[in-house]
Amino acid sequence: MPGLRPGLYSLLRTAPRVVVAPVGVGFGQQALARWAQRNHRLVVRDPSGLGREACLFIPQRRRQLESIHLDHPDEGLFLHEADLTYTKGEWLAALGTAREAYAEESYHLSQGWPEGLLIALQLSQRQDAIPLLHHPLAQAHLGRFIPKDVSRDTLSRLASSPLLIPELYDFLGLTPGLVAELYDRGLLYAADQGYRLPALLRRALHQPMPPQRALELAQILASKHLHSPALEILREHRLWEAYLELIVETYAPRSGVQALREHLSQVPPSHRNLEAYEYLTALLRRSSGDIAGAIQRLQSLQQRASPRLQAWVINALGVAYGMQGNYSIAAECFKRGLAQTQVSPVHGRLLHNLGIAQLHLHRYREGAEALAKAASLYRDLGNPVEEAMSAENLANAKVFEGYPLVALAEFSRLSPICPGSLAQVNMGRAYIQLGELEKAKQTLQTARLKASEAGNQRTVKYSEVVQAQVALLEEQPELAYGLASGVLHTTQEADLRREAHLVRSQVEFRRGNLEAAREELAHAANITFSHKTEAVRQGLSPLEPTLEEAREAGATFDVAQLLMLKGDLASLREALSLCQHNGYGLLLQHPFYSHHWLPLIKADPSCWAAFPLSIQTFGGFRVSFLGKTLGLRDFPTKKIAALLLALALHSRPQKREMLAEWLWTELNHPLDSLQNAVSKLRSLFLPQLISSSKHQLSLNFPVVLDYVEFVKQARAFLETPGPGLEDFIQRHSEPWLPELAELFPLERSEVERYQHELWATLAEQQQGENTSLALVAYRHALALDPYSERAWQGLIAAYEKLDNPEMAAKARRSMAEALRELRG
Repeated sequence: MPGLRPGLYSLLRTAPRVVVAPVGVGFGQQALARWAQRNHRLVVRDPSGLGREACLFIPQRRRQLESIHLDHPDEGLFLHEADLTYTKGEWLAALGTAREAYAEESYHLSQGWPEGLLIALQLSQRQDAIPLLHHPLAQAHLGRFIPKDVSRDTLSRLASSPLLIPELYDFLGLTPGLVAELYDRGLLYAADQGYRLPALLRRALHQPMPPQRALELAQILASKHLHSPALEILREHRLWEAYLELIVETYAPRSGVQALREHLSQVPPSHRNLEAYEYLTALLRRSSGDIAGAIQRLQSLQQRASPRLQAWVINALGVAYGMQGNYSIAAECFKRGLAQTQVSPVHGRLLHNLGIAQLHLHRYREGAEALAKAASLYRDLGNPVEEAMSAENLANAKVFEGYPLVALAEFSRLSPICPGSLAQVNMGRAYIQLGELEKAKQTLQTARLKASEAGNQRTVKYSEVVQAQVALLEEQPELAYGLASGVLHTTQEADLRREAHLVRSQVEFRRGNLEAAREELAHAANITFSHKTEAVRQGLSPLEPTLEEAREAGATFDVAQLLMLKGDLASLREALSLCQHNGYGLLLQHPFYSHHWLPLIKADPSCWAAFPLSIQTFGGFRVSFLGKTLGLRDFPTKKIAALLLALALHSRPQKREMLAEWLWTELNHPLDSLQNAVSKLRSLFLPQLISSSKHQLSLNFPVVLDYVEFVKQARAFLETPGPGLEDFIQRHSEPWLPELAELFPLERSEVERYQHELWATLAEQQQGENTSLALVAYRHALALDPYSERAWQGLIAAYEKLDNPEMAAKARRSMAEALRELRG
């Protein structure tokens, strides 16, 4: 007798007090009962038997689930039928000694139903094991699950479809009440958008229907985008023309080669001369890598295909040309197909693929328009999956156009199906444009992990190429070169190789190896415009024609870079406008680019607001300005750094005498020392950094200061504690300004007071949910203020809740001692 499927043991290994078996008939209830007995759990079959003991509850009706009352949701593990269903690999492994054809056939018939595996194992050694479904012993075994109080005709109608959805009830003569009753009894279980009978049981009850009626049934399912059950009905009734037509309309390369191969293997030889079958075998050849062979077959078929198939063939040809890198020819194919079609699934495919081809041709504006039309069309057709795919690529297009803020907003609106791993790589690109390199790295890591789990090596390599770009921006040229070289050594795909060559060219150029950079750039190209911009930067292409090409393509991010390279004041003003409008933090702040702004900053004070001075005080003093980042050790003296912070802390001009007396009171001429410090700061950063008058000093540039943001958010959390409090505290838990704190005692005291209050608030939030975390938070609060009676009382209560009287008593003694000391 088989046990539980291997994938379930990870859930059961740490199972809580109550485990609830699925209600669906034949879904491993016997095996779960054996597991419970081995693990000393009660087996309960009525809700009234549930107590405080560890148990397995095997409900007889779904309504019994409403009778389960737990003190906390974590005390129960509710298993769904899907948790007990065997995967194909697990099924074949369990039938390891059976003949291969038998194991495959039994899985196809049972679709992983645990009771089906029990039957298959019992019959696997018999000579008459196939056909499994019609074996007398299998029929007798299945008979145990067939309700005796429901007519055989009703059950046959129930079994007419692999999936029961409300739209089928009238068609099949079923009432919602009957479906609800059988679902409650476990004969049906929830799946997809409706209910299913266990597959083997359904096949035992199934009776063929007239071809036209079967076709209507399949059409209802297909209209709800439930293509797998629709194909199953057409296959069962041998409606091969309709079967192939539905595959033509619904197959997408992302479904995988194996899925298409399995679909086609079901078609009998007598129907393999149909044009739809020939078209699909060409797709199979294309998806398997034989692109030239696929093009040859599709060209031949195009000459004789019926009008209904003609557009699909043209679309497939365009995709094949695109896979070869011939995007101009591909785009012409898609345009030709669009001229022959109207609102239909194939019209949507043609629009979508035209948009992708236009992106590869650096016609970003046109590509985005085509993708937007495709998404709109799919919305009108009621096809959310295809709509999401077009919307995802529209978001990608916004990245290539240079609209990262718009792109991220588009990504956030995608359905749960998206974004896929490739889209997440392009989200990483958007964060790079924004200058948010940490977010870019996190997003790329997520994309890489997601692609690895899906076996999508192309996207894994794509993520590595963009990771190499981030490494270069973080001034890690060796890492960047290594990642790019790794891609070159492990893939032959042209697009990926060109992107990798671009990164290597950029590395060589920054190393000063101009000849090597030129050689790498000769092999570089990608879907973004950046390789053309890099050619201008390296002096290999003329600027003006490339700038005009970028404008025409709609490559706004590259337009901004090229205007910066042009360098005259009018161009810099236009570039700054683009950067501010689109959030190009990378071009405004990164040292690779920010030096280009110096002529504009020196000539035009009205632009200063675009270049903030960023100061970090938690964990250490650090200043970033125009691509330059300095720590405390980079300042001639601590007091010069303190002067900069003092000016940053106040929005109003500060009096010279007050600053001089504060910092250099021990010297005979403090104003001279102040003037010397101002000169040093100007030489460190920029002459225009500080505005100076006879009596006052102020900063000319806006300031982003983490201390100010901390105080603002801390007040908000203390007024209205909410989610994110723990993360906020952790991000601001490092000491404030450890090297200069003695010069800013009021600010330091304020920070520590807020840190103490935040830790105490978090502790009180966690007191009822996570007492251990509350203990840690109270300790942090007391480290900041050892005289806080509030924190001591909370710590004592936490120890008492954890039933630790010794530590509670020790905390009381410590509190009493602290309060005595406080009161003198």
